Amino acid sequence: MEKTKTEILSDEILLKAKSELSESIHSIIRALDVLEFVPTNEEDVFTDAVKFYYNPNHICLRFKENTRAVNRVLLHSLIHCMLLHPFNIDFKDTRLWNIATDICVESTINNWNLTCTGHPKAVQQNAAIAEIKSAVKNLSAENIYYYLKSSEKDDLTLSFLEDLFSDDVHKIWYKNKNFAFFEFEDDEETVEARSIYKKADSRTGLSNESNDPVMRDAVNNAAKEEKEEWRKITPTVVSDIEALKLQGLMPGVDTQVLGAVQNEKYDYSRFLKRFVMLNETIEINDDEFDYIFYTYGMKLLSDMPIIEPLEYAENIKVRKLFVAIDTSGSVKGEVVENFIKKTYNILKQTDFFSSKTEIHIIQCDSEIQEAKVLHDGNELEEYIENLKLKGFGGTDFRPVFRYVDDVYEASLQNEINGLIYFTDGDGIYPKQMPGYKSVFVINDNCFEKSKIPVWATALFLDNDDLTR
Repeated sequence: MEKTKTEILSDEILLKAKSELSESIHSIIRALDVLEFVPTNEEDVFTDAVKFYYNPNHICLRFKENTRAVNRVLLHSLIHCMLLHPFNIDFKDTRLWNIATDICVESTINNWNLTCTGHPKAVQQNAAIAEIKSAVKNLSAENIYYYLKSSEKDDLTLSFLEDLFSDDVHKIWYKNKNFAFFEFEDDEETVEARSIYKKADSRTGLSNESNDPVMRDAVNNAAKEEKEEWRKITPTVVSDIEALKLQGLMPGVDTQVLGAVQNEKYDYSRFLKRFVMLNETIEINDDEFDYIFYTYGMKLLSDMPIIEPLEYAENIKVRKLFVAIDTSGSVKGEVVENFIKKTYNILKQTDFFSSKTEIHIIQCDSEIQEAKVLHDGNELEEYIENLKLKGFGGTDFRPVFRYVDDVYEASLQNEINGLIYFTDGDGIYPKQMPGYKSVFVINDNCFEKSKIPVWATALFLDNDDLTR
């Protein structure tokens, strides 16, 4: 079918936008090459991290209103993909997540201050961003989401933020979530969304209306592959921007949010189960013992069993587990409480406690403020109920490691499960690797991994991970 004049013009505008963005940051071309540009009659602009959908009429109108507006919306959608926003959608409040991702992206664009993406709305945006920055350490979408959630903005304020920061639509992000996790109600908005999803998802030929688990797995596996592709592209863009900073061409640019894409999050429940060692306890192993042969032998041979029960079964038991809490001023009490509750619930549900259990809970900022030794779930539950944080100074991790070192040296090595240190990551680290397992559980998705010593293991969690 022959293209209309509007379609031809929109193609030329998009080609110009690609060229100008690539001239500003050369490695952007790699990100642009990932997306297939697809015209549609459905919406203004949206992307599923595989295709960039645009309405030719809207592209022409945007360009007419501001010649840089198309450059900006294209970069806006690219940064969403580089920050993996279309994939990280498991948030309870979809509206807040959409606003948070848009604020994060527009803040990044304003921070880069490229000539080709300049827009009058940036001035008003920066004023709103400055207010958020006073409460949020790093402007990741996750941090902004929890700020919006905790500050309980009214509907009028949220609508204002939507109008100010939104530049593309996000409904297509939730097609896989719709497909794999829950059923949409058939209201006007979701019927429209489902229509878009069915037209957009042509790369796999899968129907989002099917409940077939094989199809769900296929969709989810495709999403994982797409996510990994973007995860590989983002560091190249970060390196390019850092090089421009060194040349003085992008002074003051902060790449921390983009750099944090490499901070892979991990399931804390699964991690904790692996972290503690296997200890052997003397008891009948029900999984490997065959009661049929045992009772048959007792009857046939006059109380002489054909087989003996296996006496040993490996059960996961805690002996000495150290849980350190960073109580510096930058770590919030509610988050700390959620972390301890999460740890306790995992231990309780999986029957980790034994008669020899010692859980050392240590509060520390620049020095140890409190060290409690708990012996069972009841003591741990009581500790959580009466939790009072102490400290709120600077952060020095070394006192805690010295504390564990002393216990480690005075104990048998297999008695120590290891040290879990809950922190925002900023602090003075020990120079040498300890003789026991240790991990830093970092509650800041934007923390620069390069600040962590090479010997240290880091696990990145956010507030939502701790409340699930």
